[in-house]
Amino acid sequence: MALTGAVCMVALAAPGDLDPTFSGDGKLTTNFTRTHDGANGVAIQANGKIAVAGQAGGYPARSRFALARYRGGGTLDPTFGGDGKVTTRFAGSGFAADLAIQADGKIVVVGKANDKFALARYNRNGTLDSTFNGDGKATTTFLPLDTAGAASVAVQLDDKIVVAGSAWCEEKTLTCPAEEESGEFAVARYDEDGTLDASFSEDGRVTTDIRGSDAASAVALQADGKIVVAGGVGQGLSPNGEFGLARYQADGTLDSTFGEGGKVTTNLAFSSGDNDAAYDLVIQANGKIVAAGRGAARFALARYNADGTPDVTFSSDGKVTTSFTAQPEVAFGVAIQATGKIVAAGMAAGRFALARYNPGGTLDTTFGGDGKVRTNFTTRRDLAFDVALQANGKIILVGWAGGSDPRFALARYRGG
Repeated sequence: MALTGAVCMVALAAPGDLDPTFSGDGKLTTNFTRTHDGANGVAIQANGKIAVAGQAGGYPARSRFALARYRGGGTLDPTFGGDGKVTTRFAGSGFAADLAIQADGKIVVVGKANDKFALARYNRNGTLDSTFNGDGKATTTFLPLDTAGAASVAVQLDDKIVVAGSAWCEEKTLTCPAEEESGEFAVARYDEDGTLDASFSEDGRVTTDIRGSDAASAVALQADGKIVVAGGVGQGLSPNGEFGLARYQADGTLDSTFGEGGKVTTNLAFSSGDNDAAYDLVIQANGKIVAAGRGAARFALARYNADGTPDVTFSSDGKVTTSFTAQPEVAFGVAIQATGKIVAAGMAAGRFALARYNPGGTLDTTFGGDGKVRTNFTTRRDLAFDVALQANGKIILVGWAGGSDPRFALARYRGG
């Protein structure tokens, strides 16, 4: 009888189910402070440990970079920072938006602090790496654009660090004209020691105006060394906002073989009045580019050929939107499984939301029964901001568990 029960439990396990071997029920939360902690990015180390970055503290306290590392079973790793948690303060309030693991195991975290790109690099034990800009921290401005924030990071094979985000002017000044107020894509590249790389756009920095108010949210590296950046463009304008992508050569110049002069825009909403935006992207092994975000207040994905044209083998026109339940719904993260299936994660009506698509863009009904899964941590607003795949195919989502005391939230699902 006991054996029969065990067999039934195994049979009932299905792709999209929460993984009970992770923290007992597939979910966990972590506090750094008593107010406004939240996870924004996740990366899996070569040894399987899970590194998560976000912010600790909010009003009235100054927020700061927050980094936690977990063992495979979901417990905090005491070899990291003594208790599995590390916080880092910059001048002014700051938060971490994304992270990447270097080949040597060091962790690069990026975000915003004091209205600048902010970066920190940590040793494997969680201490700041003093070989990075002298104290483990760096900030970057994009003058005359007087405000900037980093959203995404990727590490090249030569250990140079590529960071993407946005730069804009808070208001019109003599040095910051009105047309710059709305914002531009901003990209910076750093040498391994944390200094700006002068071989990239002469001073290590480049800004790109695509259409109106532009904000970059993601960066990915192609096998040929080209840099792809995605975000939202034309926000608040007519016609409505769109997915925006830009591709750069290794030297920081726009790649003229991609779209029009290195830029591509895509309307996902299929109607006017909706502000589409891409929040993450991934490059497939065949060179095709998948971007995920919001379209018509729903999960939205678009896939592009290597030259930036829509991939019509994906949902017949290169784009798809997915509705879970009551809006709003938005995908903040995307990943590609070894099978070629596409996993998108985000928020649907205040819950963690996860969808899986077949390579052709249809929902994968073997996942959660209809291709979609929602998970709650609280009775309030829970948001998943990033997704990562473990070597065994399991899916990690990280974000914020809502309520009056937001905190780091992680969930792990069976991949299958």
